[in-house]
Amino acid sequence: MQSHNTYNSDESLIIEPAYYSEGNIPIFKPTMQQFNNNFYQFNKAINKYGMSSGIVKIIPPKEWKYQINKFYTNDNLINNIIIKNPIIQHINQILPGIYQQQNIERQRKYNIYQWKHLSDNYKPPNPKRRHSQSQSQLPDEQSSQSQSQQSAQHEPSSPTRKLRPHHHPIPEYTIDTSEFNNDERCKELESIYWKSLTYSEPMYGADMLGSLFPHNFKSWNIAQLPNILDLMDNKIPGVNDAYLYAGLWKATFAWHLEDQDLYSINYIHFGAPKQWYSIPQHHQQKFFEFMKDTFNEDYLKCHEFLRHKTFLVSPALLRKNGIDVNHIIHREGEFIITYPYGYHAGFNYGYNLAESVNFALDDWFEFGKIASKCECISDSVAININQLMSKYYGTRILNNRGGCS
Repeated sequence: MQSHNTYNSDESLIIEPAYYSEGNIPIFKPTMQQFNNNFYQFNKAINKYGMSSGIVKIIPPKEWKYQINKFYTNDNLINNIIIKNPIIQHINQILPGIYQQQNIERQRKYNIYQWKHLSDNYKPPNPKRRHSQSQSQLPDEQSSQSQSQQSAQHEPSSPTRKLRPHHHPIPEYTIDTSEFNNDERCKELESIYWKSLTYSEPMYGADMLGSLFPHNFKSWNIAQLPNILDLMDNKIPGVNDAYLYAGLWKATFAWHLEDQDLYSINYIHFGAPKQWYSIPQHHQQKFFEFMKDTFNEDYLKCHEFLRHKTFLVSPALLRKNGIDVNHIIHREGEFIITYPYGYHAGFNYGYNLAESVNFALDDWFEFGKIASKCECISDSVAININQLMSKYYGTRILNNRGGCS
């Protein structure tokens, strides 16, 4: 039974962005008191920002990160991470800036250490200043194999396999992420990503049921976030049951909205960042019309074709067509929240492990009631909105009758 204040908003709780990213995304840096407060109330307080920008970033307090990082020393927790049947992403260019991907399962599994070892074959190219090739040869002209070989050649002198600042050893399950702390380095890799997207096939350990949050860890535990989906009668993987995502360089998530136009939350436990793009809600219809015209045959087959998560258009082309695209770098130890009608896409800068799940505030009901689902995918998600609303409003009535404020 949820406590009486689980789904209440606190009008006195004012949480404003600490600043905005260069890509126009609100970034929140809550205090420990704000962060440890009711998850539901926190998100009610910031909802108006995400419903404008499509996504937001939350940088949790250092004290919280220290608590969660201690759990990573639990070998059983790390050893239980299994990447099963990762997808090979075949990405084909249809026209400049327009791509379609096909995901093919690789029939094998990896533990996290094998996945890390595998990442040596999926490394981003070295910074330009380290390139031995002539200036006329672009980094993206190399195959993924030659990039891997070049990385191996530089490994003895590279800081990525040595120590973190202050000489703390890098845990065996992760990598040194210091190179990604430089925004210019990420911009360089972002440019290479879009130039070389079809040159090699990324691999992604996506949609793996599980969580890296210990069961007894209650604060912003993605597997146990108090929200309206708790009122569902059953668990739906990835919707109200957390998924893990094991990334490698260039592993891509194409343009989409969440199932039933829900909210989602994504946390990077460790490793390289993700690059996120989002369409602000005031341009969501314009974006949809553009995608419908661009992939018209697919739209005619399924009006909910963007829920297939296989259609990719570059931000540059979207902007050229008058569509606003926000963007942000999502680093380890940070949260990204996506919002109803906030189309989003992105890719991984390298080896990492993230965790994600959907959630709902009562604000979602108006979107959920009219959300359509894809009818051509057998396991397409469907939520009984009327039942949820009945339970939600019934809970509130019972609480009020019981004298709860």
